[in-house]
Amino acid sequence: MLKEIKAEVIGVIVGQYESGAWYATAPTIPWLAAEGDSLTNVMQKIEMIAPALRGRLCLDIPFELNWLVMETDQ
Repeated sequence: MLKEIKAEVIGVIVGQYESGAWYATAPTIPWLAAEGDSLTNVMQKIEMIAPALRGRLCLDIPFELNWLVMETDQ
């Protein structure tokens, strides 16, 4: 019988500064962060950086990103 491998879930918080710029950060992985000019831009940056988690000395299991987009008062 094959053993089911569950994916690690990495929470990513996305928000917007008062200046209008966007940020994304993963509290459990301090170096997994990005800033940009749009929501889409920062999410794409995180998705590009995240595969480095599979590298040596990091996660050796599948993972998924769980996005939490903070609402703005604008």
